[in-house]
Order: sequence, then structure tokens, then C-alpha cells
Amino acid sequence: MTSAESDYLSHLASLSLSFVGFSALVVTLRGALGGELSDRHLRLVRLYIEGGLSVTALALVPTLLNLLHMPDAVMWRLSSAAAASTLTVLLLIQFSRRRAIEPGRFPLWLVIVYAVSTVAVASLWFNAAGIPFSPNVGPYAIVLTWALCIFGFTFVRTIELFLHREG
Repeated sequence: MTSAESDYLSHLASLSLSFVGFSALVVTLRGALGGELSDRHLRLVRLYIEGGLSVTALALVPTLLNLLHMPDAVMWRLSSAAAASTLTVLLLIQFSRRRAIEPGRFPLWLVIVYAVSTVAVASLWFNAAGIPFSPNVGPYAIVLTWALCIFGFTFVRTIELFLHREG
């Protein structure tokens, strides 16, 4: 792993952890304003925290494997498989939670997010398999960055829900 790759993933982990902390502060602010957390609020809080902490941990996996002197090809295969597994489960859980709490049609923006996220996770599976290129940092870094951006985008789209005094 090059120092640029390590630096990027380390910075991504730091940014992701900062996102988790900031979103937790917004939830605390809601409580301070006298608001209660509905099932929808709890679903979103779990999305922010689980998603942000997942990106943080996954961004550190290659560095851990590098410390164990794992060859690059093996390191990116294992890291990509771990990220693909984690993000696949996270996508399925979030889909299920949203369906249970907010029945009805998904808004178009969310359908697009799920579609692009599915393609992104598939690219991690391909990277783990070495198809069509040797496993490398590119798809891994792009997908983790995409995931953090989506969690942030969702946070921005829903922040009013947390700051509004009524449920």
C-alpha cells in the first residue's frame, strides 16, 4: 500500500467518524429542544451511526492488513470482500427498515441511491474476484467515499426532521 492510499483511507476514516459525531450532536440537540425520537428518527439515526462507523472501520481494514504484511493483491481482495459483505448487509437492512417504518413508494432520489449503491457494491465484489482488473485500491476508495457521501446526503435531506419541534 502506498502512502497516498494509506493517507486517503485514513482521512476518509477521520471524516466518517466526524460525521458520526456531528450527527449524534444533532440528535442530542433534538432532545434538548424537547423533541422525541419517532421510529423514523431512530431509523435515520441508526443509518447515520451504522453507516458512518462502517465506513470508518472499513477504511482502516487495508492498513491493518498491510501491518500484517499482506501482499497488495490479497489485501485488496480481502478488504473488498469485507466491504462488499458489510455494505450488502447494510443496504438490505436499511431497505427493510425503511419499508417497515415508511410504507409506500420510495421517492425517486432514494431509488437512484439504492440503484447506484447496488452497482457500487457489485464493483467491490468484482474487485475482490479480480474481474476485470487485478484487485486494487481504486474501486475500494471510490465505494467507501460514495457510501459516506450518501450518508451525508441523507443527513442533509433529513436534518429538518430532527430540528423541527413536532414529531
